[in-house]
Amino acid sequence: MVVEMQHRDLGDLGSEFIVIHPRLKNRALFVMLLLFTIVTAFFFGLHLLDETILTSLCFILIVSLIFKLSSKIHSENLLILPSLGLQVETTYYLGYKVTQFIHLAYIKDIVINEAITMHSIMHYLLVLLKSNTSNEVHTLQPLFEHSWPSLSSLKPVYRAAQKKLIKPQLR
Repeated sequence: MVVEMQHRDLGDLGSEFIVIHPRLKNRALFVMLLLFTIVTAFFFGLHLLDETILTSLCFILIVSLIFKLSSKIHSENLLILPSLGLQVETTYYLGYKVTQFIHLAYIKDIVINEAITMHSIMHYLLVLLKSNTSNEVHTLQPLFEHSWPSLSSLKPVYRAAQKKLIKPQLR
């Protein structure tokens, strides 16, 4: 899946990175599935048995399409705020958003990690979260977990996060 990464530098106020997923061809998909359902129903003669069967099949198709669209991601947004922390926002195709804020006091570091699977190597950005009682790493929080951008796209995010979040903490 090819995703597009956009970067907006806000100067001393922070940086914003947006990963935009490719558009779904919803109309074409819906029409194809509807035509397939109708042709299949006519092939098996469901329209001769009862119209409610054909209507219920079309209704099930529409409900399943809406369910599928509700799980598709439209964009992922990472906002780096130097004095506050990170805001991670995921926008779905049906319009609802899920926003998570990670306070700067809980961020130990941000790293690029790699995962080796059977056929590929994937790189992903991780936030190392520390507990409020100690400085040890408590939790790993992946960023852009729905899109998995390439290493070349992750490097500018890593550099901006190190420059605006981690380095000022070390002073």
